Amino acid sequence: MKINLADMSWPEVEEVLTKPHVLILPVGAIEQHGPHLPLSVDFRCAIYIAEQAAARIAEEGEIHPLVAPDVHYTETSTFRSFPGTIGLSIDTTIRVFEDLTRGFVTQGFKNILIINGHNSNVAPITIALRKVAVDFPTAGLYALNWWAMGSDVIRSIRQSELMSHSCELETSVSLVIQPENVHMDKAVEYLPRLPLSSKWVSLDFYGPKKLFHHSRKKYPKPEMGTAAGAMGDPTVASRESGEKFLAAVIADVVEVIKEIVNSEAEKP
Repeated sequence: MKINLADMSWPEVEEVLTKPHVLILPVGAIEQHGPHLPLSVDFRCAIYIAEQAAARIAEEGEIHPLVAPDVHYTETSTFRSFPGTIGLSIDTTIRVFEDLTRGFVTQGFKNILIINGHNSNVAPITIALRKVAVDFPTAGLYALNWWAMGSDVIRSIRQSELMSHSCELETSVSLVIQPENVHMDKAVEYLPRLPLSSKWVSLDFYGPKKLFHHSRKKYPKPEMGTAAGAMGDPTVASRESGEKFLAAVIADVVEVIKEIVNSEAEKP
């Protein structure tokens, strides 16, 4: 069973559309991840998780998963002062997600799941899916942030105070996904402080977020030294933790995909 959409012919895709299926779109960014990680972290994580989840589902044979080519140019203005960070405008990013999703729907895909690896994509994805849903109210449109999956396991294993960007989590999973591009000798802890109290906001993936905020005070600049660009403590990262993190995340993604396909099949 082929799982990569781009490797299939149109008759093969046409056949899949007649069966229980899910179309997975991994999205990320080309963005700095501190001095110890590559620019590709966000999209490489999304692709890996999408392909691993799809492979497991394909083995069971009841659902045909397809992984679409990823989107890795998105909105990256937060870190645009760092060399190598290349992105699109917010409006263009929304339009890219909207046009792709609209295309999948009109092609006949019944269950569309975006797996996001870049926090700044959350708002554009939400807007894009909402716009498509207005025109296609019966379409099965879904999106998830991979770091929100497997959260109970991740919380129980984590060693650092802050998991946010180029942190213990992203570094650990990168040691599994692309170890050749991880330079642990350059990893440095950096814990930025927000202007508002932790009662309202947190940079941590699993902290309280009761307030939308865009204060630039939270972001380190390149001139601040070798720690610039990382938010958290990547020095405690390990491949062993990465394998456990990813196992929990992928298990949740597989579970949610099954629920999506089954729930959409029950629609009148």
